[in-house]
Amino acid sequence: MSAKPKLRIKLPHQQEAQEICTIEDAQYRFNWGHEPFLIIVEGKSISSFDELIELTKQEHFEGRDFLNVEIQPLLAGG
Repeated sequence: MSAKPKLRIKLPHQQEAQEICTIEDAQYRFNWGHEPFLIIVEGKSISSFDELIELTKQEHFEGRDFLNVEIQPLLAGG
């Protein structure tokens, strides 16, 4: 069984700074479903830790050391 990739998290309004965390830490790192931002993993918006786990099980992510995560603020208005 291959090791799970780590998450490389790009925070809003930061050009270079990134955080790294494990998949397991992500369960507590984000306040799933109650955050004022979108969590986008490899271009796919997710809203739960279970969705993150399912995403990491996809064949095209096997063998990867990192998955790129982008945090985008939710903007109210319309």
